Amino acid sequence: MKYTATNFAKAVKGGPLGGLIYFFGDQRYLMERFTAQLLEALGAGEEQVVRLDGDELDFDALGDEVVTVSFTPPKVLVISGLSPEGMSEAQIKRLGEMADYLSLETVLIAQEKFVKESYKVKRAKAQKLRKLADAKGALVDVNKPDAASCAKLAAALAREEGIAIAERDVAYLVEHCGGDLLKVQNELKKLGSYRLGETVRREDIDRFTAPTVERTSFEMARALIRGDVRRALHLLGDLLDAREEPITIVAALATNFCDMYKVKCGQADRLATSQIEKTFGYRPGDFRVKQAVQNSRSLKYGQVVKILEELLEADLALKSSGADATVVLQRLLVQISLLLRAR
Repeated sequence: MKYTATNFAKAVKGGPLGGLIYFFGDQRYLMERFTAQLLEALGAGEEQVVRLDGDELDFDALGDEVVTVSFTPPKVLVISGLSPEGMSEAQIKRLGEMADYLSLETVLIAQEKFVKESYKVKRAKAQKLRKLADAKGALVDVNKPDAASCAKLAAALAREEGIAIAERDVAYLVEHCGGDLLKVQNELKKLGSYRLGETVRREDIDRFTAPTVERTSFEMARALIRGDVRRALHLLGDLLDAREEPITIVAALATNFCDMYKVKCGQADRLATSQIEKTFGYRPGDFRVKQAVQNSRSLKYGQVVKILEELLEADLALKSSGADATVVLQRLLVQISLLLRAR
């Protein structure tokens, strides 16, 4: 059975779950939080938990653990950082067989290592393993929730840590961290330590929290749309100084303009924002769509298409030539700026 983060949280509160429980997605924080909640619901102490490293997984040892009856049930096996693409077809099949042999007192929790899909990374084995988990146990999607849900979870985190912060500033921190709740948690602790019981302010977030490449690329795109090339180049310099990969920078910038392209296509068909989200597979209330709507208001469809072509050329230049990456990226920003001026 497949769960979202929201309905899985409700399922855990409804009573302890058993069998195979498989987590996948980019929110490591949610994986760890749900695992802790499961252990609490099962009444499992650390002496009843067997923790295994997915990168060094011994399937023979795992098989022995699965069939060995514990004298102090429940018995919980937790595999962290499981890499499906590093598994053989036989190992995937064997994991499915283990799920069938789990005793009523044994729970197997698997946390899939997050790897972003790209032209180089295809996740066929991950899809196969998820399908298997869906059929034989609980498959839990812990990918990034919508902006409102992220802010709600972050506010709960702040309360748990005893940190005073306004709701609007929690939402700003979530946005600043690219929706990564584990990073939000770490930044909240850091900000709370700095303020020592006083309210965390937006200025503190700007001063002490390093933005993600996604957030910086968003600011870069917005600067270009405003005609502020100097600001865009400064942000590019920040990313390069932070040793971000040039291809990653282009990909993040392209994501912003791809969002605008989808919005323009949807608006051409007179679709409401909620329909655009549904048509293109965004989550309801996705921050990216909201910002794409705002940022693309002054742009024409043809401009966005030409900008995407420039991004593609830059991507190909970085992947297939010995060109200086900094020069390629600087030229890209200038070319985008020129295209945006031709309104």
